[in-house]
Amino acid sequence: MTAVFESPRRIADGVYWLGGCLSAFGHGEEVHYHVNAYLVIGEERTALIDTGDPAHRAVVLAQLDEALAGRTLDYLVPTHPEIPHAGNLPALMERFPQATVLGEVRDYHLHFPEFADRLRAVPAGQSVDLGGRELVLMPAHIRDLENTTWAWDSGAGVLFVSDGFSFIHDVPSPDEEADEPAHLPGQCRLFSGEMPEPPSVAQAAYGTGRALYWTKFVDVSDAFTAIEGLLDEHPTGFIGPAHGNVIDDVDGMLRTSLAAHRAVYQGRGLGQ
Repeated sequence: MTAVFESPRRIADGVYWLGGCLSAFGHGEEVHYHVNAYLVIGEERTALIDTGDPAHRAVVLAQLDEALAGRTLDYLVPTHPEIPHAGNLPALMERFPQATVLGEVRDYHLHFPEFADRLRAVPAGQSVDLGGRELVLMPAHIRDLENTTWAWDSGAGVLFVSDGFSFIHDVPSPDEEADEPAHLPGQCRLFSGEMPEPPSVAQAAYGTGRALYWTKFVDVSDAFTAIEGLLDEHPTGFIGPAHGNVIDDVDGMLRTSLAAHRAVYQGRGLGQ
């Protein structure tokens, strides 16, 4: 797979969609797979949620230079210690020597002992003042690892959900196989509402069942009740997943994702 460069897209005031896509050929056509990161720019400080894939290191650094426009990066918030989410942490820490890693950092000193003095534990429920806006660390109601963290930007109402709300678009067709949520070239920086069609329950179930294997064994109804409560308390206009297009129809995708999780749990989401 090769990296695909896209310029950062401004989602809302002070929030940028970074990262890249991996490109591959499957079933006779080129398909792409998102590995997203998000930059939040406050009046005084800046924060990067997730770091992008190491294959996109040069892409992410170039995007940061463009979006920061001469400012520095103050905080890094990897949502959990896995390669697509924290793999570029060493390069970013070296590029921005004043940056601090925030969040659920209980084991980051094991992965990156050279940066142990730049780790700051910020538990879910606490916020970080960026100047004119706050980045609130949230419990991850849908998570990959135990120490997965979500975040919400008060300035623009964007919820960053790591591996939550993953979905595919357009490919593969229902009778084909693929390993990752995928989309077609030219769709890398489109909001979900700008795609030819909104993601279906089957597409969301396909991505969910493969990215989060545990969902085959867990009824997540209570988790979605908690998510609804989170959204009631924190008005959200956009959802930024790590894998998939940025979601601009929050209510619609909430219903679709819940139905997808139920389908996976009941054995209908993966062709079982």
